Amino acid sequence: MMGQKLKPMEEILSYLEGSKKIVLMGCGGCATVFHTGGEKEVEEMAEKLSKEGKQVLAKIKVPLDTYTCYLPMSSKYIRKNLDAIRECDAILMLCCGDGLQVVREYLEKREIFKPIYPAVDSLGFFGGGPSSFVEECQGCGDCILAYTAGICPLTRCPKGLLNGPCGGVRPNGKCEVNPEEDCVWVQIYNRMKKLGKLDEFSKILELKDWSRMKRPRRLEVERVKITL
Repeated sequence: MMGQKLKPMEEILSYLEGSKKIVLMGCGGCATVFHTGGEKEVEEMAEKLSKEGKQVLAKIKVPLDTYTCYLPMSSKYIRKNLDAIRECDAILMLCCGDGLQVVREYLEKREIFKPIYPAVDSLGFFGGGPSSFVEECQGCGDCILAYTAGICPLTRCPKGLLNGPCGGVRPNGKCEVNPEEDCVWVQIYNRMKKLGKLDEFSKILELKDWSRMKRPRRLEVERVKITL
């Protein structure tokens, strides 16, 4: 999931300076899990903005398990609120940056041009839950988990070492950079030992193809037949 946290209210209000009529939109996916844009958070933001003298024209609450960044799921909630969107001075998105930009492009294709602002900072891919999350994947486009016992050293190692551990690993197996964390390469070693694959640990991994990180990346998949 896309880890995220709510921006400070002072920053959000600075975006909305000069804007009176506001439309809010949340997300039933990652933003609900991280308590940044679920139905509850949309209501709370509407209340805060009202106290600041803003007029909230619409509170677009996207239901649980419905992702704002995926238009076949979210577009119907946008369409229901197009009148309010046309009337508003600004849109405030309580979701990740992907969701914001998907909504922006959707509206632009319908010749609706409104300022659209983020209420959330996106932090990257996180796994775990239900309350404790760890960044597990950086979406590098060249996955090496098959060679590292299913644990990503590039994400979990502060130095991003492709081969390890480094010379600074502590005697107790803790990380040199963060003594509160277990060295990821020690974790990889221990897991390979349990799997009976220690012979693979000494294999040197080749340089990664970082060209797959070139932005923007695009994916083409079979089109979903649905009205957007």
